Amino acid sequence: MLKKFFISLLWVLLFAGLGAMYYYQTTFDSRLKDTNARAKSIEDKYQVYSDDLHDFDVRLIGHRKHINQNSQRFFGLNEDLEDFREEHSSDMFYVNARIDSLGSIVESNLLALRNRIDDVDRKVSTLRRTVTQNNVRATQQIQDLSREIQKLQTEVAELDSIKQNKRGFR
Repeated sequence: MLKKFFISLLWVLLFAGLGAMYYYQTTFDSRLKDTNARAKSIEDKYQVYSDDLHDFDVRLIGHRKHINQNSQRFFGLNEDLEDFREEHSSDMFYVNARIDSLGSIVESNLLALRNRIDDVDRKVSTLRRTVTQNNVRATQQIQDLSREIQKLQTEVAELDSIKQNKRGFR
């Protein structure tokens, strides 16, 4: 009588275990698909962000090129003004006063231009730091997801081995 009870109990436990394994396997597959979908979404967002950053960087480089060209033009204009002043200093006091005024305007514009270049450089540095931080963060998230996937695969492998061991005991 006790023997039949234990055999019945073993059968019930066996079927309960198989049911639990089936339930965990099906939920694991859905969780794995969900994890893969989330990882793909993160990769897509990161790619879009990288593309936008590249476009922005290219635009900044173009702006800086124009700023440098204008800066060179201002330097050339300043040199031309100095040459003109030296040639006509004896007979053009009034013109020289105007040229001095224009030279100070050019110098203030040059200073403002230099400040703008420095501002663009700071913004580019800040942007690059932000991108680096985001790259590190994204890499860490991908590594975390990879570790989770490996952990889940290990658990599935353990469940499969348990399942095979139970089949061997029949």
